[in-house]
Amino acid sequence: MGPDPNTNTAINGSTPVGVGGWLLVYLYGSIPFLLFHSAGLSGWFLDYALWLLVAIFLLLASPLVLILLKSSRAPRWNIVALWVVALQITLRAAAVPFNLETDGAAQRRSPEEWAVAIAILAVIVVGSLAWATIWTVYFRRSLRVRNTFPPLAAEP
Repeated sequence: MGPDPNTNTAINGSTPVGVGGWLLVYLYGSIPFLLFHSAGLSGWFLDYALWLLVAIFLLLASPLVLILLKSSRAPRWNIVALWVVALQITLRAAAVPFNLETDGAAQRRSPEEWAVAIAILAVIVVGSLAWATIWTVYFRRSLRVRNTFPPLAAEP
């Protein structure tokens, strides 16, 4: 008995299921991504306090645990988390020029320094938005995601 003819299968005839393939790449790639963003967000609130960085990281990484648990809610929560992180870091980057610095360092910055800072912030924002977009498309279209995280059965 072969695979169900109504099910899309991989080239070798097997149905991709489980935490593997690009889903595994997403899991491993999300850890440094979330650490970087957690650091940026912790600096926004309390001058890069380590305890806050860890707390933000654990909060942002919690949807990854849903993947490991193969929860049917994992795709949705990961998409939400991707966009929450991307939008928060965008707001964080947009706020940089408006930060009030008590020592007047902002007034002493040259136009070239501002240009470099804005370019770096733009790369961070574009990278975050690209990361969120790519993985949102993956979670919505992937056969592996569909097979690994079936929707909840309709309740009577």
